[in-house]
Amino acid sequence: MQYKTKLTIMDSTGTAKGTSLRTGVNVPESGIYRTSHSQHNLPYEVTPLKDQKFPRCSRCKEPVLYELVRSAPAASSHPSTFTVALYELPELLPDDELAG
Repeated sequence: MQYKTKLTIMDSTGTAKGTSLRTGVNVPESGIYRTSHSQHNLPYEVTPLKDQKFPRCSRCKEPVLYELVRSAPAASSHPSTFTVALYELPELLPDDELAG
């Protein structure tokens, strides 16, 4: 089994497309994706499955950007297994706010 470490969306001419991997876009490949969202402290990485939609931020309507860190082709290879769809990412609170 081979694992990819980068994903670049290409157009028909072979150049990188201007569209990015972001909230609401279909996940092109199951894997571990790094999140980028300056407005809120979200989980650093998530593992969405192919053909699901990239999840939104639970606190705002600003898009979350995603970058493939590592593919996980086996994650979606068994359609009869139990899966969880991730619709939104929770804001992570600092440890001191959780204690009190």
